[in-house]
Amino acid sequence: MSKELIIKGKTISSERAMVCVPIVASTRESILEKVKNSIDAGVSMIEIRGDYFDFIDDRHMLYDVLNDIKSMTGDVIVLFTIRTENEGGEISLTPEEYKDILLFTSASECVDIIDVEVDSVEDPKHFISVLQNNGVYVVASHHDFECTPVLIDLVEMYDNMHDSGADILKLACMPNNSEDALRILKAGAIANKTYQENLVVAISMGQYGKMTRVVGSQVGSCITFAALENQSAPGQIGYHELVSILDTLKF
Repeated sequence: MSKELIIKGKTISSERAMVCVPIVASTRESILEKVKNSIDAGVSMIEIRGDYFDFIDDRHMLYDVLNDIKSMTGDVIVLFTIRTENEGGEISLTPEEYKDILLFTSASECVDIIDVEVDSVEDPKHFISVLQNNGVYVVASHHDFECTPVLIDLVEMYDNMHDSGADILKLACMPNNSEDALRILKAGAIANKTYQENLVVAISMGQYGKMTRVVGSQVGSCITFAALENQSAPGQIGYHELVSILDTLKF
């Protein structure tokens, strides 16, 4: 059974993965330039990586930039992410600092989806419900840049994210071989079948994991990430290349 979210008239579906382009930049000018380049390239979804911002502690500047992005993006879906150092990101924050940024962003009315690392907040179910009440969808995520756990642990991670009440459940791990990458796909397939109310994302990173960025939709993975300019994670394929491959395969 197909599952979907419709945001700004665009459909995020378990039938075909939407290609999302990360915006990896630190200054206002470079961020907006990369947003414009993504829009000019015809992307359907961008991920704003706030952990790269050199002004993340300045709420006035943060709002101004988010508002500029909103005015530029039109029907392009905007995902906002703070990826912490614990999960391979560029910033170290206390749990309260992390929550405060996401709460502020959710209330700004400038983004459509917010990524929440479920291990970075206490009582993620309550916190995610607050974000959703502010009018955004939520991706519950877990990232492991060291290894890929065994299947039973991967399934348990999806279980924990499901219990958080998020709209989309995202798991991304680093493989040491192709079997690790296949195991991520297996876990994603199990989660997609088990949770009829949730969309899932299953990504294996690095060279071994590249195949998951192409074939993920075959197990219900609803978003795949591609680099238009700068990669935000190892193994991301170029945007135009990935779109061409997916179109050719009709994935």
